[in-house]
Amino acid sequence: MKFSRVLTCITFSALVSADFLDGVKRAEFFERTDNSVPTFAVTMPDAEYQKLKSVIQQPSGMGGGGGMIGWPGQGGFNWGQPGGQGGFNWGQPGGQGGQGGFNWGQPGGQGGQQGGGWFGGWRKKRELQKREAEEKKMLEKRQQQVSVMDSTKKDFKYKDASLVFTLDGEAQSFEKVTFSLAGVSSQYYKRQAFNIKIGKKQLLYGRKQFRIRSDAREPTMIRSKLFCDVMGRLGLKNAMSANYIKLSINGEDLGFYVIMDSLKLSYVEIEYGDVNSTNLLQCKDLNAFLTSSSGTTCLSENEDNPDTSAFKQFLSQLDSANSVSQMAQYFDYENFLRVTILEWLTGSWDHYTLFGHNYNVYKIPNGKWEVSLYDFDATWGQDLGLGLMLGGPRSISANNVSTWPNAKYEEWIQTQKQHPLSVIMQDKNLFLKNLQDILDTAFNPAILYERIDELKEFITPYVRETKSKGLGNLNPSSVCSDYTFDEFNKNSEFTTIDNVFIGSPSHSYGLKQWILDKYRFVCKNYSVTCDQRYINGLPTSTKPKKTTTTTRKSNPTTPTYNGPCWATSLGYKCCSNPNTESVYEDESGEWGVENNDWCGIVKAQPCWSEKLGYKCCSTCTQVYYNDQDGSWGVENNDWCGIPTNC
Repeated sequence: MKFSRVLTCITFSALVSADFLDGVKRAEFFERTDNSVPTFAVTMPDAEYQKLKSVIQQPSGMGGGGGMIGWPGQGGFNWGQPGGQGGFNWGQPGGQGGQGGFNWGQPGGQGGQQGGGWFGGWRKKRELQKREAEEKKMLEKRQQQVSVMDSTKKDFKYKDASLVFTLDGEAQSFEKVTFSLAGVSSQYYKRQAFNIKIGKKQLLYGRKQFRIRSDAREPTMIRSKLFCDVMGRLGLKNAMSANYIKLSINGEDLGFYVIMDSLKLSYVEIEYGDVNSTNLLQCKDLNAFLTSSSGTTCLSENEDNPDTSAFKQFLSQLDSANSVSQMAQYFDYENFLRVTILEWLTGSWDHYTLFGHNYNVYKIPNGKWEVSLYDFDATWGQDLGLGLMLGGPRSISANNVSTWPNAKYEEWIQTQKQHPLSVIMQDKNLFLKNLQDILDTAFNPAILYERIDELKEFITPYVRETKSKGLGNLNPSSVCSDYTFDEFNKNSEFTTIDNVFIGSPSHSYGLKQWILDKYRFVCKNYSVTCDQRYINGLPTSTKPKKTTTTTRKSNPTTPTYNGPCWATSLGYKCCSNPNTESVYEDESGEWGVENNDWCGIVKAQPCWSEKLGYKCCSTCTQVYYNDQDGSWGVENNDWCGIPTNC
């Protein structure tokens, strides 16, 4: 009998560089803190710290507003204001009336009334008109609510604090540090957000100002860091960097935080030598879509000389532009396009494309105007339902999470309001070229899953400690609940978590699931080249990384299994009994006889992946991932360890 070996194993290496940020230009601070978590120890007079705590614990919020179409109105916790009226629903009973607002020391506000449903018998045109009118009314009310959130924002600033920064055992001290309460949504949670500005002419490894964020609205503490890393990897102009720190105030351990760049005057002076620039603006208010009206909604970062004449001239030029060749003279339109594509891919609703805010505009000396984003906790499918309250793509539904990734870019943007994008999108090839580059460079599961695993393994001990000890819970009576460690674990993988933000139901889309679902949607709806391994059939769980904090029971015996049937590819079955007598051996393996025919003997062998919680693959399947443990494949929509004899 002649045997021939036809079985081969093809190994695919992970499509990620040794360092996700290799070659990315960042401040020395962020380069030094990539693999270490430094401490920020802030000191201020006890009276000031107590004042900070008192400010944090004051009730804040907004009066309840009506729901979106078919969405129950939800009352906010505010100063005795009425709850919102329930939303009207298309052909169904109206939404539930909003909850009455909580009032400081006074009776709470009255609950809102239930919204009305649509009654049958009306002509479709009439129904549509009524629906659009009701929708417009609700959107206007939601805009008012967002404005109220800003107007009720709590403020605290102390300009004479001190800071001791410790990294890898080396400490640096700074005086005249300005420490302030920050954030908007974070003020509704137990753990708060802060800003730090180092005084005098001192710098901390190339930076003077930092944003310190609890990222309490999302379960993973990875979204902001990952978004910043992707911006850096894509080479976006003035992309903010992020890492992690531990924070204390007056010796009180406040736990683990995200720390990010802050695009302020000190940043452009350090990066561009642009001293006291009048060409740096913050677009914080809603509906700043880089049209002439943005001249009043975007504010200068130069409080001493708030001259915005150059910015207003830039907006006028954008308004009159009819082609990208005209824009190219003064606007880095391609960088801007890439920024908006990234917003769309990550479901980022709290930036330019949907809300028209949370971005900076800056003119580089002897260069062009650039757009860059800040605040990234509402990305990667976080709270997108809330992001649709000011309108959005018709193809997705706020209260149907499974639809969230299924909006095309052309639906996501609002060209009737966003003239710059309406001009740029005249060239569809320009869009497709940049989309393809972003998919190849950063936005694909092969690259991002690996990065998420690295970040998750790195931060897990700090997240566990902060949550288990309740560190940094300066607002214990907050209306928004914290996420658990289990929710951190699950949401950083494929599990979507339900949550409530100030009485409004919402969801945290599974981080890796968002990436996979959005990637698949884009690949199926655009003429782009994609990694076909991720279009169908990949697992819905990720291979866990080993950590030194996990304790396992030792087993008296090593797990074994009957390995893959190597004889199948040669046209033979494998022996049903691994102890079948060997009657022949060649380069393929040992052969026995069953039912008067040859069979391949599969010896019992250690299954190296069982100790990690995964079965071994039943065949020598395709390699999707390699690490120090071995090679990993996929069977039954889950990871499996590929036998060492493959």
